[in-house]
Amino acid sequence: MGSEDIEQLLETARFQHLSEATLVSYRDNQLDRIGFALADAHLKLCLICDRKLTFLKGEAEARENYEVTEEDHSANEQFVRGLKKGKDLRTYIQSEVERFKSYIQDLLNAWIRQYSPAAVRGSKKGNVKWRYKSKDGVLKAWSVLETDHSLTLHFSAADLEWEGIRIRFRLGPFRKEVTLEREGDLAVTAKIKIPRRSLARKMDDISIEVL
Repeated sequence: MGSEDIEQLLETARFQHLSEATLVSYRDNQLDRIGFALADAHLKLCLICDRKLTFLKGEAEARENYEVTEEDHSANEQFVRGLKKGKDLRTYIQSEVERFKSYIQDLLNAWIRQYSPAAVRGSKKGNVKWRYKSKDGVLKAWSVLETDHSLTLHFSAADLEWEGIRIRFRLGPFRKEVTLEREGDLAVTAKIKIPRRSLARKMDDISIEVL
């Protein structure tokens, strides 16, 4: 590179602000000879970049002179414990959701085995048409044909850990999302009312998705 080219670069450098990466490299003596000369030429004229460089130098010195205290160690340990606790909580919640899914699958199998359109159309209104109870008694469900010919499906679980779990229910074309909510200190419950016009002809055309 000729002397005229270098002079041109120096002249141009005077009017272009330096990037933070260039300032850091200048501070740490990592620029080549030409890069250092260009940065130095600019810093002699630009108060803005010179102040940035002063700040970066002070930041580096603070890091080098900083001593880790017992309070820092304690704060780091609490932070790590918090991350672990959060991870454990997420894992626990996911395991409860999966456990609830297994109960719902058993409930669906019971519905498909036992529920039929004749059980609804040929019975008196207001009666319970179908009941389910898990083997351990934790989850119960039942359907009731109301006096307006709608069908209400009730869920009741004795496991309070399932509070807040959402389910997406489908019976034929009818769809509804509900959330298990606490009822007193003994159970979480939810119910779904299916209007008469939405009742499926095939009552075994059902799905329940745990969200």
